[in-house]
Amino acid sequence: MMELIRRAKEVLSIARAADVARRVAVMNFFDGIMVGSGLVLGMFLSGTFSYQAALMTVLSVAVGSAISGFTGAWIAERIEQEHRLRKLEEAILADLKGTLYQRVARSAPVLVGTVNGLSAAFGVGIVAMPFLLSLLLNADPLIGTYASVTVSLGLLVTVGLALERALHLRTVFAVKRLLTAGLATMLLVLAMDLLVRAL
Repeated sequence: MMELIRRAKEVLSIARAADVARRVAVMNFFDGIMVGSGLVLGMFLSGTFSYQAALMTVLSVAVGSAISGFTGAWIAERIEQEHRLRKLEEAILADLKGTLYQRVARSAPVLVGTVNGLSAAFGVGIVAMPFLLSLLLNADPLIGTYASVTVSLGLLVTVGLALERALHLRTVFAVKRLLTAGLATMLLVLAMDLLVRAL
């Protein structure tokens, strides 16, 4: 497993895609957190308290997020790597077909897409876990919802701090913005619930 990770890092480094992979991992984990928050609140407000139904809903959303994240990142990185490979061929006046550079250019988009997709799916799953556990254990779904919201806000703070450290931003610059986005999502879901009930 460690050897596989080492080789993946090596491919991303040669392809100059390591920074891209890190960025998409953080931002798509953030996307997953937001989706998970909206999903949990939506299930609670709609009265989806069956464990099987809630689990299937979470899994479906996680799979959809993973495939969407993988596909978008794979296409974007594939285009970028092909462009970079063509520029390199023009610069050295040589065909790089069958070389290490071509193999790396094909592997890097798959790795970036995988990181992208898994990050989003993990975000959804981690946020939804407390709510699912409350249903599995026949506990009060409200407690599970509060726990999921707490986990969501905690993860947003963690992601914000990671971004601030990586990008050398002012303290709490990213944290405040991510928390604002998270709280706005929750308030909009609550507002939509009131609107739907009024119809």
